[in-house]
Amino acid sequence: MNCLDCGAPAVVGVCVDCGAAVCRDHVVVAEVHLTRTMPINRQVPVQPAARRLRCTVCNAAHLATTR
Repeated sequence: MNCLDCGAPAVVGVCVDCGAAVCRDHVVVAEVHLTRTMPINRQVPVQPAARRLRCTVCNAAHLATTR
């Protein structure tokens, strides 16, 4: 599998949004803080935070919608 952006053969992951293969230079690693429901509908954060891999295009789109 090759990186969709530059064609490098060394791929480190797949974008969770679009499914594109990404190399080390084009991957964006973000933290996702998951929660679980405890008794009486109380939300408790789960540690450690999970990782989410995105390509640079999907990360730019995500940042544009969250600002």
